[in-house]
Amino acid sequence: MLPLFSISNSFLFLDSSLSGHTLYMPSNATNTKLPVMLWGNGGCSADAIGQAPFLQQLASYGVLIIASGTPKGTSQTTSKLMTQSIDWITQQAGKGSYANVDASRIVAAGWSCGGVEAYDMIWDSRVSGIGIWSSGLLTNQTAAKEFRKPVFFFLGGSNDIAYVNGERDYTNMPAGVPKWKGNLLVGHGGSYTQVNGGKFGIIGAKWVK
Repeated sequence: MLPLFSISNSFLFLDSSLSGHTLYMPSNATNTKLPVMLWGNGGCSADAIGQAPFLQQLASYGVLIIASGTPKGTSQTTSKLMTQSIDWITQQAGKGSYANVDASRIVAAGWSCGGVEAYDMIWDSRVSGIGIWSSGLLTNQTAAKEFRKPVFFFLGGSNDIAYVNGERDYTNMPAGVPKWKGNLLVGHGGSYTQVNGGKFGIIGAKWVK
């Protein structure tokens, strides 16, 4: 583990055994079993610190976050990186630096294009839920009718370019499958880079808890 920087309750680091990814972990989690959240960046960007204030805030509430990409990465990501994250953490959990990680509880989440990547993970049996941040299905737009896992939608209001798609997916999910939707009038850009992730950091922390 190579720590890069930290705030009061979490830190960000790289692990040489998982190239192309960046991890966020609470700094005071030695006695807590941490669930895992995979994260896809806005624009499918490979810059894993583009939403660092938001991700560090969520991590501080007791979750190991594995973000696709590296600090200041310049290429593009795909959902295959999330699958790599799952493969890796299921092997590492319970050992060494990850002795307090519970890989039986994994969710996938992402903003915008990263949310589309997260959607791909709903078909992976190792993933228990999805978090969609200002995103929605782009190709198979009726796929939400087949969802059988909980999905949480965090949208930026009617001036969010993903608003219509997110609302459609929420509506299309089958009755009886857990779902939740919230709208904050901040547009597509959200509040990820504000101190502690702004208001999205607040609702994100409640989701983590």
